[in-house]
Amino acid sequence: MATVAMVLSLTSAAADLTSHALALNVSEDITAAHTSGIAKIKIGQTAANSSTEILYTASEYTGPVYLYLLNTETTAGNNIYIYDDTSTGSPVIAKLGGGNVGLIPLAGDKTIRAYCDTTADFVLEYMVFGTQA
Repeated sequence: MATVAMVLSLTSAAADLTSHALALNVSEDITAAHTSGIAKIKIGQTAANSSTEILYTASEYTGPVYLYLLNTETTAGNNIYIYDDTSTGSPVIAKLGGGNVGLIPLAGDKTIRAYCDTTADFVLEYMVFGTQA
């Protein structure tokens, strides 16, 4: 069983974002019984459909499940969309611009897929941390 340390730090000088300086630091240790390992995949589809790349299959783990994502593109407008393929309408749950990174906690009962803005074959790096089998 692996332990992953998640650390989030948000800082901003006074008057940049708020009238006061911002300094938030949050950390959490995630005990992951299972991981998918880090993977890189080309995202070539431009809309939600049955040919898009699957990042996580519903109920693979009982949850909670954490999904790490990195859009390796360097141009901000080269977006990768992460969506819930289990729910009606395939709602987008994250939009990652070029260089954007995220860690999304999931219940584990949804199939998660990805598509991009164009057929440029954007590369997405991802990893699933499953806390329970």
